[in-house]
Amino acid sequence: MNSTDLEGEDTEYEVTLRFRPDGPAVLGVWSKPETAKTVFMEWLGLYGRPGTVLALTATADGTTRPVKSWTAEGGLRVAGTV
Repeated sequence: MNSTDLEGEDTEYEVTLRFRPDGPAVLGVWSKPETAKTVFMEWLGLYGRPGTVLALTATADGTTRPVKSWTAEGGLRVAGTV
């Protein structure tokens, strides 16, 4: 998946941070992929430690797709480009 598959006026990019798997989430939603990518990397630098789960998703037309995720155990995984 490329960002062009989802980019559009109605696409929302969400960054979700959990300090433990399935724990409460801190999240933000943006309309610009550049902003979401910047926040993802900032949160990774600030909070990336064992137990933390960080995810970036894109939602368009009711479909949510993973873009990036990070865990200490699995490292950075990129499912698409933002």
